[in-house]
Amino acid sequence: MSATTMGPAMTKHWEAELEALKGNNAKLTAALLESTANVKQWKQQLAAYQEEAERLHKRVTELECQSNQTPVIKSQKTELNQTIEELETALRDKEEEMEKLKEELENMNDLMEQKDTLTQKLEETELRSRVLEEQLAGAEQRLEENQEEQENFRKSLRTLLELLDGKIFELTELRDTLARLIEEAS
Repeated sequence: MSATTMGPAMTKHWEAELEALKGNNAKLTAALLESTANVKQWKQQLAAYQEEAERLHKRVTELECQSNQTPVIKSQKTELNQTIEELETALRDKEEEMEKLKEELENMNDLMEQKDTLTQKLEETELRSRVLEEQLAGAEQRLEENQEEQENFRKSLRTLLELLDGKIFELTELRDTLARLIEEAS
């Protein structure tokens, strides 16, 4: 009896755990899709930044190659160098964000593995619960059959006892009759 109460309780626990994992899985899937879209956007921005940086490097080189370095060219060079530094900083920031997203993706994969493991444990628990319920049902049926057999045996014993009581009564009467006959004959 305790096996069936433990089985459904354990099954409910695992079902609740599975539902929680399904909810987490849905949230993680949404986060992954959003992160993937962000990564694509950042890759495009990164490519654009790299192209801009290359263009600016070429422009700086061109300006440096010009023989007359006027104050305007120096000012443009300074601005270009500052823009290049800003782009490189933005590039480093995006690379750091991409690393964080990779870590989040790895964590999500770990959670998916845990979900699969818990799902398998739930299925195994449900199977064990069904087997135990079947065994309990079989044991209850055998107990009921044994009780019926015992009741039938008791009925048979009562019938036999009643039959013996009747025979003993008849033998007692026969003995009393024989005893009277012997007394009368003496």
